[in-house]
Amino acid sequence: MRVFVHTLGCRVNQYEAQFLTEALTDLPGNGELHVINTCTVTGLADRKARQLVRRLRREHPQAWVMAVGCGADGSPQGLLRAGAHLVVGNRDKARLREIVTGYFHGESPQFADWPDLSGEQVRGPFPRARALLKVQDGCTVGCTFCRAWRVRGPLRSKPLAVARAEARALARNGHQEIVILGINLAQYGQDLPDRPSLVALLAELIKIEGVRFRLSSLNPEGVTPELIELFSKEGKLCPYLHMPLQSGDDQVLKAMGRPYTAQEYRERAQAFLKNVPRATLGTDAMVGFPGEDEGAFQPTLDLLGELKPLNVHIFRFSPRPGTLAARLGNRVESALAAQRAQRLASLARTWSSEVRAQFLGKVLHMVVEEAKPQEFTGHTENYIPVRVEGAAPPRGTIVPVRLVQMGEEDMKGVIVHR
Repeated sequence: MRVFVHTLGCRVNQYEAQFLTEALTDLPGNGELHVINTCTVTGLADRKARQLVRRLRREHPQAWVMAVGCGADGSPQGLLRAGAHLVVGNRDKARLREIVTGYFHGESPQFADWPDLSGEQVRGPFPRARALLKVQDGCTVGCTFCRAWRVRGPLRSKPLAVARAEARALARNGHQEIVILGINLAQYGQDLPDRPSLVALLAELIKIEGVRFRLSSLNPEGVTPELIELFSKEGKLCPYLHMPLQSGDDQVLKAMGRPYTAQEYRERAQAFLKNVPRATLGTDAMVGFPGEDEGAFQPTLDLLGELKPLNVHIFRFSPRPGTLAARLGNRVESALAAQRAQRLASLARTWSSEVRAQFLGKVLHMVVEEAKPQEFTGHTENYIPVRVEGAAPPRGTIVPVRLVQMGEEDMKGVIVHR
């Protein structure tokens, strides 16, 4: 049977798409199976999943279409009405081959308890230049705007030995950069018997030869002095920290259920930027949360203006069914939220230029991601986007480049020949 996996949403979903692709290889039978790995972080994500189900049913009328993942947990009936033959939530996604095989034989799906992560491993290679390694799932913080912690299940962490073996396999398959993923990496290890920390995990992973490691996203509570110390002295850890802020106003943060203050965020971000060589910062910011007036929005601009992040992912508040925030009053008008998003985006472009300008003339190491005729692009260890003229080295290769010219959103580099 020909199997196609379609993915919406975050990098964790992208990792799981690779897992499903490998798990469904050589699935017996004839015809086509389309698996949609869904997202439910916003209403738009839910709509995209339903639209994709309808399109696949229309374009492949003889194929099986199945929806899995977060949207399957959050809005299963909408996916079934859109035409999905079967809907499987996150709890049973890792058992999809078994469930699909039984379904084709007329058996009703038998659902199980939440599995641990030891059995969820990939070999690669990934279709993209970087490999992804999921080491954690679930979250107990319970942000009031978030649906993910409701559909991702209990805290589960991948044991150190399992994660190390998986990373070694990815390195053997040619990946020179691996991105460490989780729903809340700050909670890594809290469910394991010996409660290893994220620092302990990274200390194990960097023993692997020929590969560097990048954190995907880390909440402020995970940015500990021990983590900063490890980053400060270990060149195999990419000196880029994506640390979600959401808001610079303490009252908004409290209403969001975020477990830190603006000052705590500031101190941890500044410590990382001060102590880690070549460090840059990325962040998430939400605008238009209920009750956010101009006096509450300005502190977000002020705090990020101090820190000057390399990039800012900007989200407008999207009320999600079943969340506490969806029931809050004092909503911000959509037009006003859009204006705030535009103001923040304009400032973010300025901050990004200022950060990139600090590295003009410096030699950094970029991973080759995309190749065009006589030009290739990628990101440096501190996540600066770079374009280089000339024939591209093999995709996924890490090459030294000198940054020689500023662009609007990237930098021009030249390869440094040793």
